[in-house]
Amino acid sequence: MSFYTRYAECCKQKNIAPVSQEAADKLGCSKSNISFLARNGNMPKGEIVAGAAKMLNVSADYLLELTDLPAPLQSDGDISASLQAALLLFRELNPDGQTAALAMLKGLSLQDTFKA
Repeated sequence: MSFYTRYAECCKQKNIAPVSQEAADKLGCSKSNISFLARNGNMPKGEIVAGAAKMLNVSADYLLELTDLPAPLQSDGDISASLQAALLLFRELNPDGQTAALAMLKGLSLQDTFKA
């Protein structure tokens, strides 16, 4: 995978054409710059990575393939692998799915069998 591949996947999820004037304006570059990244798989300048992360609401680390978590976690400490996996799955749900997942978790948390 490359920066452009992750960038394009995130654009698709946000209904943004990866090589478009809208994207170029938000990234602070030209459409030809984005096309060049798509063709050659080169690493973009930091400003473009930062613009893409802001536009797509994901971490720059995710776009640079330093993590598989799309957005930075707001945590004071380390989190378990299962919590990371749950967060990734949760982010894939639409708002109705997220509401249902939270309701299910609340129900499970009320049962002594599942309490920590």
